[in-house]
Amino acid sequence: MVIVDCHAHLSDELFHDVLSDMILDFQKEDIFVISVGMNYKDFEEVVKIATENKGSVGFGLGLHPIQCGKIDKRPLSVDDTTKLPDLLDKFSSSAICLGECGLDFSKWLCPTSTERDMQRSALKVQIELSKKHNLPLNLHSRSAGKPLLDILRQNHVEGALLHAFDGGKKAIKQGVEDGHYFSIAPSIVRDPSQKQVATSVPLDRLVLESDSPALGPVKGQTNTPLNLLQTVDCLADLLNCSKEHVIEVTTENALRLFPKLRDHIKL
Repeated sequence: MVIVDCHAHLSDELFHDVLSDMILDFQKEDIFVISVGMNYKDFEEVVKIATENKGSVGFGLGLHPIQCGKIDKRPLSVDDTTKLPDLLDKFSSSAICLGECGLDFSKWLCPTSTERDMQRSALKVQIELSKKHNLPLNLHSRSAGKPLLDILRQNHVEGALLHAFDGGKKAIKQGVEDGHYFSIAPSIVRDPSQKQVATSVPLDRLVLESDSPALGPVKGQTNTPLNLLQTVDCLADLLNCSKEHVIEVTTENALRLFPKLRDHIKL
C-alpha cells in the first residue's frame, strides 16, 4: 500500500539541486508526499512541483505563524492574509489541505501577548477559509498546543492535522476528543516527546509526516520523505504490530483526514 507523507516542504531551497532524484527515490518506495507552503514566496514553487509530479506529490497552501520580515522573523498578522483568499479561489480545487498554518509561541520568536493575539487573529482567518473551501487544516503548534486546540474548539473545527505536536498528555487527550489527527516524523527515533504522542494517541488517529528537510532521524542532517520507512519501523516496535499494519492504518487515516487524496493516489 502507498505510504502517505502528510507534511513536507519539497520547495525548500535545500532540495533545489536534488529534487528530481529525491522524488525518484521515494516513488520507488510508493511514498506520496503532501508538500505544504508557508508563505507567498514559495506558493508558486509548491504548486509547480505538485503539478509536475502528479501521482507522487500533492500540495497545501497556507501562511505559517512565523514569517520572514525585512530584517528578522516576525509573527503573522491579519494584514498578511489579504492575498490568501484570491489564491485559494484559484488553487483550492487542486489543493489537498490548507497549511501550513497555526500558532508558534516560542519565546524567542513571539514573546508578547500582543504578538500572540496577532497570530490567533490570522489563524482565525485561515480557519474560515478552510471551511469555505472544504480544505482540512495542516497545523503547526510549537509551544502552543493548548492554545491551538482551544481556538479549534471555539471555532468548531474537527479533523485537523496536528503536525509535530509538542503538547502534554492533557492536550493530546483534548486533541483526540476533538477529532484531530497527529502526525509522526522520523525524529521519533530520537525524540521522547514524539514517542509520547505515538503511544498516547489511538492508532486510528496517527498519520505519517517527514517535515522534510527538518525532523530527520539524525539531528542536524537534511531529512527526506524516504526516512518515513524509519518512522514505520519505530512505530511497529512501539505499538507491537507489523510494519504492514502501520502503513495500512496510517494511509487509511490519511485518506479519511484528507478526502481529496483519493484523487491523487492509486489504491
